[in-house]
Amino acid sequence: DLNGKTIGEVWDRVFRGEEIFPAIREALKKQFPRVRFVEYDNFGDTHGVNQKQVLADLPRLLREHEVDAVISGIGA
Repeated sequence: DLNGKTIGEVWDRVFRGEEIFPAIREALKKQFPRVRFVEYDNFGDTHGVNQKQVLADLPRLLREHEVDAVISGIGA
């Protein structure tokens, strides 16, 4: 049960995340109305020029946002 849980979105900004993540949010909200999301903009680009720093900061940011689970989008 994801009600009351927080899901973080992590994305490499390569393939359609701006379309896919909202669709996932909507579908999960229908099934679990009390789920909360921390959107990918809060974590940075996991494949960009600052990739090493973004990934180094990720554990701390996940804790700060009290994230229970992560959806990681990787482009193809």
